[in-house]
Amino acid sequence: MAVPTDLKKPETDYSGYMVPGTRVEDYTVTTSDGVGLRVIDFIPKNDDPKKPVVLFVAGWISHVWGWKEVLRGITPHFRTVYMETREKRSSVLPHRKVSFAMSRLALDIREIIAATIPEMRGFVLSGSSFGGTAIFEYLVLGAREPLCSVLIAPIAQFNFPKVLGKIIPATPPSLYFVAKPVVKWYLKHFKINMKEDPEQGYKYDATLDAADPYKLKKSALSVRGYSVWDKLPLVKTPVLVIGATHDTLHETDQHEQIMAHLRCREYRELASNKETHSRKAGDLIANFLLKKEYRLI
Repeated sequence: MAVPTDLKKPETDYSGYMVPGTRVEDYTVTTSDGVGLRVIDFIPKNDDPKKPVVLFVAGWISHVWGWKEVLRGITPHFRTVYMETREKRSSVLPHRKVSFAMSRLALDIREIIAATIPEMRGFVLSGSSFGGTAIFEYLVLGAREPLCSVLIAPIAQFNFPKVLGKIIPATPPSLYFVAKPVVKWYLKHFKINMKEDPEQGYKYDATLDAADPYKLKKSALSVRGYSVWDKLPLVKTPVLVIGATHDTLHETDQHEQIMAHLRCREYRELASNKETHSRKAGDLIANFLLKKEYRLI
């Protein structure tokens, strides 16, 4: 699978993300603090209002391209609202300081839900990594409750390695391109198995190349040391956690602890980070929702 050469350009051809007949609306929702967030809305030809809407919150600085196969498995069956969080290049910031804290991201999710999903329609929250953390934060807000949440490699605690913990605060956004090779080196040597899965390395290279240095730094500093452990026992709705047997990029040992803290939970495991971004993961999510397996948790 070829890696896009320029992820700075917005995606315009969504044919690979859906079946023919699906309508796509790509628009911006302005939040209460003035930040414009990109939303990509996949609406099936025969959208059934009795079916829940899936709101998908992707991981930190990840690009929609990385979720093409997963979305391809979900969008034929469910209206899917793909939300890009505020650290993404696509967000539009007002001419004043805004928060990048996890609590603010949870409010963003609440406001996107209010703007895109009718009050009487059920919905499901899905997301990955950093997006999964924001969903956990949302679930304890006391806002509209989803039927369930399906989270791929969610993070409960952000443990920055010492090398990055020193580089990020000390590096002005203007010098991001100086620090970026160090971050890439760290990922490829300590987090990604380039021999077995080089495509993953190329994907994160492209994602970092497309990142906005200012937003990236603000976001990293805002979540450094953040933990959601004390909030997990307060989550009332069912949660399906999808992990990977061989995933060196995410701290998979957190998943067992996450499961121990949640009330209503189930765990499914795929082989690798590559599989969690594949059609196999998309089909797993779709089947879980179509069969309403969340009712059994």
